[in-house]
Amino acid sequence: MTEATKLAEMTKDQLIKIVDQLQDEKKEQAKKDNASVYERLSKVDVSKFVDKKNGLNYLSWAKAWGLVKSIFPDASYKLREYPYYTQTADGNYQQIGTHDYLRTEYGVEVEASVTIKGETYSSKLYVMDFHNRALDPKKVTYFEINKTQMRALTKALAFAGLGLNIYAGEDLPSSEEKTPQRKERVTEQELIEKARKSKTQYGGGNELVTDIVGLEIDGDKQANAFLNQWCEKDQKNKNLYKFIIKNQLATHGMKVGA
Repeated sequence: MTEATKLAEMTKDQLIKIVDQLQDEKKEQAKKDNASVYERLSKVDVSKFVDKKNGLNYLSWAKAWGLVKSIFPDASYKLREYPYYTQTADGNYQQIGTHDYLRTEYGVEVEASVTIKGETYSSKLYVMDFHNRALDPKKVTYFEINKTQMRALTKALAFAGLGLNIYAGEDLPSSEEKTPQRKERVTEQELIEKARKSKTQYGGGNELVTDIVGLEIDGDKQANAFLNQWCEKDQKNKNLYKFIIKNQLATHGMKVGA
């Protein structure tokens, strides 16, 4: 009896059961394939390909892509295309093309994606300066956009498993024998001690922040104005100020108007 004859003699329920079984097997195989991508890439030791830049580990896109292609020759990547529009005479907007970047009021966004064995991994990035701050969108050049696109590609590859340890701040890739351990978290008491010792320039001297906060609480307008500006300068300053207030660490031994 041929396979075609066997199928012809089956009931509808039997055929549905076979189709469901095949779909389940396909899904299970897809899970195994996806797992194997991460398992293989996460075990690649990229330390020999890492460069140092501004004191940080850096894996170039060319080396990262070369490593992936050597393991998965069918891997492919693409840059996201964003539509752009022009306003017509009647006031409506009409799409006239695409750009591989998006200018927004906050900066210039790009996105790169890589597909390996049917699974797609992507990463979005803003064009940033060396302090990881988004550049003025009006001043960004295509050279900077292209560099950021390649960084986004490298990060997408990290999501797939390659060099993920670099983004996690570790030196070695994961393995079955040894998994990198995270550093122990700082205790709350250590944070309190650090806050009590923190100083900043104020009133012509290097003063404890807890003293300045104490002046503000006591009604000193100069301290209040200073702390408002100080917190706006840096998010870390703002976080320290909130921590001092929350934990009632303000001290009151400093002369008003210092």
